[in-house]
Amino acid sequence: MYINSCIPWQNPSSNFIKNLSLCHKVGYQAAIIDLNSKKDYDQFIGSDFFPKSAPKIKFPLSIESILNYKMKNSPIPLIPRITLSPETPTTLKKELSRWRDKRCLIAVKSLNKEILEVASRDGRVDILSIANNENQKALTKGIISLAQQNNCFLDLSLSNIIESEHYKRTKLLRTLYKLFLSAKPSTHQYLLGSGSIIGKNPWLMRGPKETIAFLNSVFNIPEFQAKKILQYNPELIVLRFIKRDQKLFLEPGVEIVNIEKKSEK
Repeated sequence: MYINSCIPWQNPSSNFIKNLSLCHKVGYQAAIIDLNSKKDYDQFIGSDFFPKSAPKIKFPLSIESILNYKMKNSPIPLIPRITLSPETPTTLKKELSRWRDKRCLIAVKSLNKEILEVASRDGRVDILSIANNENQKALTKGIISLAQQNNCFLDLSLSNIIESEHYKRTKLLRTLYKLFLSAKPSTHQYLLGSGSIIGKNPWLMRGPKETIAFLNSVFNIPEFQAKKILQYNPELIVLRFIKRDQKLFLEPGVEIVNIEKKSEK
């Protein structure tokens, strides 16, 4: 299943629905919705785009369980994520405590290496957002290694590359190429969403198969690894959300994998 890992929340919902329809048309079957504040979160959770409580799912759990989150007025099921932009490591820890029990994935976006290091160590953080060139420079080998150890996904965006002029585009491609060399897609968990493209020009959104071809031809990433970025990794992060939303995590390393119904005599 192809899942767009970053579609920004928009209000009024008329524009949002148009973008969801476009997302569906270019080949995505689900999307992760990026929320940037508590106001965004409250609006989305209280809207008709997301179930008011955790829907019933069938076991054993699979990615098809996401279909239970699809609402009537959306062409695809939607999963929320909050993107935190803390000013200090202390602020980050306080925000993580506030968001821990909310129905959303948690992403952290920062240019501060200390904040990124704290985020990559903290098991409550699902995603490190490195959507632009400056963020990629803030990533050290140590931060990348910590993210890998703690199953924290690295969130990228091609929006700057698509929108930039020739010289700047070449510079961005070089930076991204160096990132892929230091943190190979074969061993690190990348996500690749539409990000800021939606707010500026939704028609710049690229479909999953087109993006896979781009990664393969420009960065020499083997097709099966490029497909992992566009398909397998988003499925993993969505399954993590579903398990959390369904309260299947009992404690670190222990989770419910099946619930058997008692047979009627």
